[in-house]
Amino acid sequence: MAGRLYESHIEEAALSWFQDLGYEATSREEIAPEARHAECDSFAELVLVQRLRDALLPKLLSVR
Repeated sequence: MAGRLYESHIEEAALSWFQDLGYEATSREEIAPEARHAECDSFAELVLVQRLRDALLPKLLSVR
């Protein structure tokens, strides 16, 4: 029987790729809407655009 592919496998792979590019993952408690340093208005936001942009844009601009 072949192994199953779960959403968590995709999430782990994507986070690994992003971390290789400079993206820093953090716990949801640190960036939750009610947290002191909130980075989202609700957990319905799937992508933290500013965090992703800050990590990836310098890498993309340096590619020639």
